[in-house]
Amino acid sequence: MNYSYSDKVKSSPQGKEKIEELRKKLNLTQQELADETNMSLDTLKRLLGTKGQKNGIHASVDRFAVENIAKFLNIKPTDIVDLQEWKGDKLFKYQQKFKALIEEKLRLFVGRQFVLDAIENFINTHDRGYFTIVAKPGEGKSSIAAKYVNENPDCIYYFNVRADSQNRADQFLDNICKQLINRYQLGNEKLLLDATKDGNKLKDLLETISNKLADDEKLIIVVDALDEVDLNSQLEGSNVLYLPRYLPEKIYFILTRRDEQVVKHRLLIEAPEEIFYLQDYPEKCKEDIRMYIEACLESFEDYKDKLQVWIKKQKIIQENFINELVEKSENNFMYLRYVIPQIADGYYQDLELKYIPQGLQNYYRYHWLQMKMDRIKINIVYLLTVVSRPISRQLLSEFATVGELQVTEFKVQEVLKEWSQFIDKIPMGEEIRYKVYHQSFADFLKSDEMVKAAGVEISNIHGLIADKLWQELYDDDDE
Repeated sequence: MNYSYSDKVKSSPQGKEKIEELRKKLNLTQQELADETNMSLDTLKRLLGTKGQKNGIHASVDRFAVENIAKFLNIKPTDIVDLQEWKGDKLFKYQQKFKALIEEKLRLFVGRQFVLDAIENFINTHDRGYFTIVAKPGEGKSSIAAKYVNENPDCIYYFNVRADSQNRADQFLDNICKQLINRYQLGNEKLLLDATKDGNKLKDLLETISNKLADDEKLIIVVDALDEVDLNSQLEGSNVLYLPRYLPEKIYFILTRRDEQVVKHRLLIEAPEEIFYLQDYPEKCKEDIRMYIEACLESFEDYKDKLQVWIKKQKIIQENFINELVEKSENNFMYLRYVIPQIADGYYQDLELKYIPQGLQNYYRYHWLQMKMDRIKINIVYLLTVVSRPISRQLLSEFATVGELQVTEFKVQEVLKEWSQFIDKIPMGEEIRYKVYHQSFADFLKSDEMVKAAGVEISNIHGLIADKLWQELYDDDDE
């Protein structure tokens, strides 16, 4: 085995307990477990902290020993060893930026096993290649990517997020190349000079790693949301994010994207490839949607009691509630992510289930109408869709104030509260900043239909920001 991080790792206290718990369930002695996992009894005891322990610190063991025992017990290596210990400090640092996103995507995750099985089948039946998940906005592409990287802690990954301005080719190349260098001990990061200007350094690293991998090893790289990539950040005609046209053996990419021609035309690939369209599996998607609703009713603490109260008040049968929401969702998880909390919070208290909006786009339209949008509200909401980073109440107030239209922070807070289910709150030091939760909402607001209905021009919204920044610059020059 070849690793970037140390070949030696230490088990966590929770890992030791997990091994012992499962060993006893299997009715195995420590010697029998050691034999089954091709390690010595001494190694197992070091892993369990009963031999070689000093000052309460467990002795290190070979990484492959952890992999062997995890595979035998049907658990992940990171159930035995802390994630940061397993990845190493530097690799952990470059993946840490995606931690909050992954946790949010996994918070209410259910199902999708048919997709994960298809990924594994592709990897097991090809010596290299690209596996691409294609789906509509809100159908769970990013959640599937998050689930995969959570279940496979050895993979490398990158999540593009347009709303955070984390979607440029140079950012991707810098992060991914540093992950690869630190995982596979390929030298100092200073060797990455010019790595972000095109994909040549990435291709060189993949070739080196392919030659370094043992016969039973694979490198898997997950890249989410190609449709959110800023294509202006790279050379015209190049592959999205400079992804390699050819792949060496034992190198695999798992990609997710919408079915958009502009992205499809920027992916020239000459390697084994499978494009997995979620829309080709409507019944399996419907099963997962049903599973999600059932989990909200039975096990998700945030919703289950309130939903049961609503169902009882509406005098409907639970199975009918599930069936109706399954149909209304149109197999879209983002729809449920919005509608179920609102039902639980009593938003539809006086509305029969049949009148709840059908589908994600209709849900957005319904909410827009209910908010009785005026010019101040429109300015604030549209500002959130065009600002490329999380923004404070203060800046929203300043950008939305134009001429006689004065917008206070208090007014901004009122609007943010009205649209809270569409907006993420991001703690940044002592300040809270805000951004649109999901790109599908920003896309809805920017659609021709909504731009016309709102009576806005996106260029004018950009102008509100530019005018304010220019005024600040002008004032600074006068001082």
